[in-house]
Amino acid sequence: MSNEKATFSLAKGLHHINIAKQYFEDFKIDCTGDIKHAVNGYINKCDFILNNIFDRLGEETRKVYKEEISDSLSLESINDKLMILDTAQRLELEDMLDAITKGKKVTVKIDD
Repeated sequence: MSNEKATFSLAKGLHHINIAKQYFEDFKIDCTGDIKHAVNGYINKCDFILNNIFDRLGEETRKVYKEEISDSLSLESINDKLMILDTAQRLELEDMLDAITKGKKVTVKIDD
């Protein structure tokens, strides 16, 4: 596995664990008793995984990954919006994102 692919895979894994943790925290708000206790356990397991990985990284790398996952739910929200687009709209957006990631300037005109 290339270093770039491994880095991307780790970032995605951390995002998914962080997203799960945040959804469990949200779900826990309305829970009581045994269910709340169980959900706290799930949150703790997510924290354990995140902290265990972060503890194994160098300080600079850890800082980058922590910043990377700080907006996990924002990425999830974008993904939710992508799911309601039709195929043509997704392809158009993908073309724009490809251009942006290649350093090109993209201008969007929004018609009413």
